[in-house]
Amino acid sequence: MLSPQEALITLNLIPGLGSMRIQALLDFFGSAEHVLHAQASMLANVPRIGPKLAESIADWKNCTNARAELDCAAQYNVRIVTLLDSEYPEFLRRMHDPPIVLYVRGNWMASDSDRSVAIVGTRQATPYGMTTARRFGCELADAGCTIISGLARGIDTAAHWGALDAGGRTLAVLGFGMASLYPDENVELADRICAGHGALVSEFPMYMRPSRTTFPQRNRIVAAWSRATLVVEAPQHSGSLHTANMAATDYGNSVFAIPGHITAGSSRGCHALIRDGATLCTSPRELLQDMNWSGHQQLELFTSPDAPVRRDTPQPQTSGDDAEALIKAIQAGHDTLDALCSALGHGAGELNPLLMRLQIARRITPLPGGRYAATR
Repeated sequence: MLSPQEALITLNLIPGLGSMRIQALLDFFGSAEHVLHAQASMLANVPRIGPKLAESIADWKNCTNARAELDCAAQYNVRIVTLLDSEYPEFLRRMHDPPIVLYVRGNWMASDSDRSVAIVGTRQATPYGMTTARRFGCELADAGCTIISGLARGIDTAAHWGALDAGGRTLAVLGFGMASLYPDENVELADRICAGHGALVSEFPMYMRPSRTTFPQRNRIVAAWSRATLVVEAPQHSGSLHTANMAATDYGNSVFAIPGHITAGSSRGCHALIRDGATLCTSPRELLQDMNWSGHQQLELFTSPDAPVRRDTPQPQTSGDDAEALIKAIQAGHDTLDALCSALGHGAGELNPLLMRLQIARRITPLPGGRYAATR
């Protein structure tokens, strides 16, 4: 006998259903258990459930195994949360098609939705886009925002690493199952996020592979969970524009876009958003001010290197023994935060502000994979 939660997991495992059809079934029959006990002839009466899909649902015992799915999740240190559970995020319940099941590795907090910023953009990001996304992720996380993105290559990856640079929080919403982590080079990033800095979240069964349909489904969760959406770099037909449009149209959230060079194809989507009413954004401080979020940590450290400095605000120190030792360690091959902590004997909380100052002073450059290079 399946529990109510196991019955929902079972429905989520049936190929071809999806959250909207599952919701239609729940509305028609009243519970997932009743759906699983229904005859195919009755199931076919539900809107958007034709005879073929009705047969698949009625045959659920031969094509799904909720208990095996739970065992698999446990092996990957993943817990499964359903719409019936009290810890299900309230911001997702407001969706017209909320995910029925969420697979979670790491932890989310109720406060993650208070100042949540989705940072999205192209997988084929330029160095400008990568540096900008990482900077915004770091500064916004330092100001108390939770950074939400999709763990994809490019802008997503840079935004997540930026949040980790600040020791802040970040949520990665996946377009695939937890046992099929993609891309491979982001395994370390995923582990860092789950080590006390946030969570990986997916609505897809454990072994679901990414596809052209899973990523658009993922995007609707990113749009719903965020209070503000920032598009850093996106070509004209980027999926990030779909996320931004959903955030504005479906949830009334604020949308910001970062401009690029007027001839850059990688920024045409951002420019189109700005023409259509998105807020042009050139600094994290602008986003915080427009959202009426006052930073609570060290925003003075992260002003633009070209901005005038007030007399009562000391310039960031980018010289001295600590800075030189850090740069020499990077040159010696200790080019990640963990490696620098081990090499220099300092904690991440001590090194992160110095790393950020050196980036602003352009003495070091952030690289993909959470690495750094000394500027020659």
